[in-house]
Amino acid sequence: MFNFIYGIIILFATFAGAFVGLGGGVIIKPLLDLVGHDTVDVVNFLSSCAVFSMSISATARHIQAKTKINFKFIFTLSAGAVAGGICGSFLFDYLLTITDNTALKRIQGIILGILLVLSVIYINLKKRKSFTVKNPAGIIFSGFALGLTASFLGVGGGPINVAFLVLFFSMTMKEAAVYSVGIIFFSQLSKLITIAAAGSIPEFSFITLAVAVICAVCGGIIGAAANKKCNEKTIKIIFTILVAAVAAVNFCNAIL
Repeated sequence: MFNFIYGIIILFATFAGAFVGLGGGVIIKPLLDLVGHDTVDVVNFLSSCAVFSMSISATARHIQAKTKINFKFIFTLSAGAVAGGICGSFLFDYLLTITDNTALKRIQGIILGILLVLSVIYINLKKRKSFTVKNPAGIIFSGFALGLTASFLGVGGGPINVAFLVLFFSMTMKEAAVYSVGIIFFSQLSKLITIAAAGSIPEFSFITLAVAVICAVCGGIIGAAANKKCNEKTIKIIFTILVAAVAAVNFCNAIL
């Protein structure tokens, strides 16, 4: 029963993740926390595996569809994201040793909820200000900040990535969605490698993992195809609705 529920959540989340750049983890983690079947470390691990699988299938779909992608920019930003992802994973593991599971869930929920609300507000400003960072050091530092945040919160960083890319690199929502998924690939890869190297992979059901990966791959392919077909306005509306809803779930988790 729980595998079915997990599968539905992950399929929807990764579809939305690839469609508007949310990544999927920002939806998967709070909803699995709400289900309450697994501990925070298991939920983080499953979420990372699902988001990583989605990023591969979605990026492959964009390449197949000949979407214009600046891979040099992705690699530069992701270099910082990888380092940030490793630091975020260590930070999460450290906090898990000095606090209990419930307290850490609450901390993550509050921080993520605040960041999501700020992302929604910024994206919907009629005259929002944006910059165009071109310095490689600045791009790498930006990636580090994104990777650290995403890894610690265990969400892939999607909506934060999108708002960040629009703010500092003057991208459209549609462009930011594509690049967000590319960044998520590297940040989640670094996190999974770090978890494996540290020997901190939690005990989990292999059937549940298989369901998560299969649903994530399907969600990534369908979501990337939808992104290619939809316009900027549609992506902005769906982004706003989903992120606002997830922010509410995070605050609910933190309170309850």
